[in-house]
Amino acid sequence: MPMQTPTERYAALDLGSNSFHLLLAEFRGQRMLRLHTDHAMVRLAEGLDAKRHLDPVISERALAALQRFRPVLEKLPADHIRVVGTKALRAAAASADTFLEKAESILGTPVEIISGIEEARLIYTGVMAAADEPPRPRCIIDIGGGSTELVRASETPEQLQSLYLGCVVYSKRYFADGIIGRCTVNHFHRAQRAARAKLQELQHMAAEAEVIGCSGTVKAVSRVLNGGEVADIKRGDIDQLASTVAAAEHIAELDLPHLEEERRPVFAAGLAILHAIFCELDIQRMAVSPYGIREGIVHDLAGRLHGGDRRFETVRAMMQRWQVHTNQVRRVSDTALKLLQQLRPTCPLEDRQRLRWAIQLHELGLALTHSNFRKLGAYMIKHADMAGFSKSEQEHLAYLVRNQRGRIKKPREHYGFHPNPDLLLCLRLGCIIHRDRSERSLRGINLARQGDAYRLQVERQWLDASPAIEELLYQEEQHWQSQPHPLRLLAV
Repeated sequence: MPMQTPTERYAALDLGSNSFHLLLAEFRGQRMLRLHTDHAMVRLAEGLDAKRHLDPVISERALAALQRFRPVLEKLPADHIRVVGTKALRAAAASADTFLEKAESILGTPVEIISGIEEARLIYTGVMAAADEPPRPRCIIDIGGGSTELVRASETPEQLQSLYLGCVVYSKRYFADGIIGRCTVNHFHRAQRAARAKLQELQHMAAEAEVIGCSGTVKAVSRVLNGGEVADIKRGDIDQLASTVAAAEHIAELDLPHLEEERRPVFAAGLAILHAIFCELDIQRMAVSPYGIREGIVHDLAGRLHGGDRRFETVRAMMQRWQVHTNQVRRVSDTALKLLQQLRPTCPLEDRQRLRWAIQLHELGLALTHSNFRKLGAYMIKHADMAGFSKSEQEHLAYLVRNQRGRIKKPREHYGFHPNPDLLLCLRLGCIIHRDRSERSLRGINLARQGDAYRLQVERQWLDASPAIEELLYQEEQHWQSQPHPLRLLAV
C-alpha cells in the first residue's frame, strides 16, 4: 500500500443490487480508519423487468436514498470519491442512462459501472486490508443482491469469479410470493439446487484454504447463528438453520433470533445460496470479515493518488502478454501527447492517461492478425477483465483503438461514454506520423482549434521530406470532413 500524507479522507459509495452503502474513511499513515458508514436498503435488482428496464418506482426510491449521502461527498475533493455500480446497474446499463444522469447530478460525481471480476478484485482488496496474518491460501466469498463473487488467493488473487446469483435475484425468482415450502414444492430447496448448479467446477476455490465471507447476507446469517454477534459460521450450524428455514411455509413465519426486518424479505434466498456454497465447496468453517468492497475502493483510490494505480500494471501486463512493440508505443505516445499539449495546454490528467493507455494498447491485435488488428484489439480491450478499469473506461479505450486509422466509426453515446475527439485526433496523427515506424520530429508542426474546426499547420519542408506521410495527412483531412469538428491541413 503506497504511503499517504497524514489524515487523508476518502469516500466510497457502492450502489449494490440489494442496498447502497457509503463509507467515509481516513488514512493516518498506513492505517485506515472508518469515520462514517451509512446504508439504504433499495433492492435495485427487484426493479429490473424481463427487458432489463429499471422500474420508475424503484428508481425514485434509489435516487431518494442518494440524497442522504450527498452531504458527506460534497466535502471531499473529486479525486477522493469513487461511486461504483455493480450487478443490477451492469444489467440495466443499456436502459439506465436517465437514472445514472440523475444520480450523478445528486451526488456531484460520476457513477462507474464495474465488471463482476473488477468487483471481485475490489472485494479481495478490502478483505485483505483487515488481514494481518502472513499470506496463505484463502477463498473469499461475497454474496450480493445480484451476483456472488469468489476469489482464490494467496499473496495475490489467483482466480476471480463472478456468478449470476444473488439474494434479491433469487428472492424474485424463487420466493416472489413469500412462500418457502408448500405441498410437494419447496422453493428453498429449488433455490439451493440452482445455486449448486452454478457452482459446478468451482470446488477447488476453497480447497485447503481459509474461507472468509463478507457482505450483508453472510453477516446476517452469522448474527442469527451467533447470538447477534458477527463470528465464524460453522457447517453444522448452517446445516441446521437451512433445515429450519426450508421447513417453514412462509417468509413471514420465520422466527429467527437477531434477524433484522429489512433483511427478512431476502434472507431465505441468501441463506439458500450460502448453504449451497458450503455444500458444494465442502466448507466446514467460514470466517466473517468486517471489510468488503467499500474498503477495497478506498484503498484503490489511495493507490491511484500515491503511485499505486492498478490500471498501469494492467496495461503493462497486457503489453507484455501480447508482445506489443514498445519502441513504436514510445514514438506514437511522445508525438500524440505533444500534439495534445499544443491543442489543449491545460488538458486534464485523466485525458492524458487515457490517451497514453490507448496508445500502449493500440497494436494489441497485431499478435493475432494484421488485416483486422484494430477491430480485434478493440474487442479484446472491451471484453477483457482489466483490473482497475471501469466498463466505461474500457469502452473509451476500445473506441480509440478501433478508430486509430481509416473511416471514423460513429459511436453510440450513452451515460459514461462520450468519446473525446481531441484524443482521437492526436492518436490518429501520431499513428500517421510514425506509420513507417521511423523517428520524426514535430518541429514545424502545430495543431490548434480554429472556430469549430481543427487546424494542422505543417511546414512545406517537413512534408517534402516525407511525401508518403503527406498523402496520409491529406487522406486524414478527408476522414474528418463528416465529423462535427473537421480537420484543415495547412502547408506553409
